[in-house]
Amino acid sequence: MIEIRQLRPDDDLRDLLPLSRALFAEYARHDPFFAIDTLRDEDITAFFAGTLNTDDGATYVALDGAAIVGYMAAFIREQASMYVIKRVGSIAGLMVRPEYRRQGIASRLLAAVHAWMRARGVEYVTLYTSVNNQAALGFYQRHGMRPLQTVLVGRLEPPAPEAGQEE
Repeated sequence: MIEIRQLRPDDDLRDLLPLSRALFAEYARHDPFFAIDTLRDEDITAFFAGTLNTDDGATYVALDGAAIVGYMAAFIREQASMYVIKRVGSIAGLMVRPEYRRQGIASRLLAAVHAWMRARGVEYVTLYTSVNNQAALGFYQRHGMRPLQTVLVGRLEPPAPEAGQEE
């Protein structure tokens, strides 16, 4: 039986390294925005440590015995004064080991994160994912999320040399 619970300070954060690296590798297939080759273990564990002992961050883990087989990290953030919704939840990462997928684990992690957010007065949740990640888009849409904004990205050409300057 898979147990879903919040990450605890006494958990070994290094247990999240393989899953986190798999998340970045999966995203690298969709978008070349992550520096996977230079990502340090300390950076990953510091990210998860930042969700501990705070009311504004949490990581929920899926455990098969003592093995972490999935996680979802989330934060609560305050929005600028121009927004009608002042406090929103933000999902910062979801990963389930491939051999554990299609068993409802991601849905259970999402439900746990939603409950954590609701307990803190949050009514809306946001996340960023690649437009090329059809599996993630389908998952979140099946759970009631819909696109709100589109973030466009474009690569800038290097500036042209000024007249009289050598290239």
